[in-house]
Amino acid sequence: MTHKPVISASAEELGQRLRDARRHLLRTLALTDDELRTLESHQVGPRAEDAATATVRGILSRLEGHQKRELDEIEDALTRLARGTYGRCQGCGAAISPARLSAVPTARHCVDCQRKLEAATEPRGSD
Repeated sequence: MTHKPVISASAEELGQRLRDARRHLLRTLALTDDELRTLESHQVGPRAEDAATATVRGILSRLEGHQKRELDEIEDALTRLARGTYGRCQGCGAAISPARLSAVPTARHCVDCQRKLEAATEPRGSD
């Protein structure tokens, strides 16, 4: 049995925020309106070897590391939204709080699981 995440802020609103963030990030690297249209129309999923994919790959190569991670997180969140798994913690399976999703629309984990992940990756002091 699958459980749908409960999200008080509408999925439509959160999806729009994600799409707006994606569009803003793409605008920062597109040099022309044609490049921007190509990027905005490019769909997430299996990448076919065609001229559009080559163009997208070339444009995306301009991204800096943090921008690339941010775009990947946005794309992943949009994919989860389309699949109906958005708002469900990837760690424990619980619903991610609406407040957390509102603050961090790309969140993959509930607050408790995120804290555990961060604690596990924090450098330990050398005593």
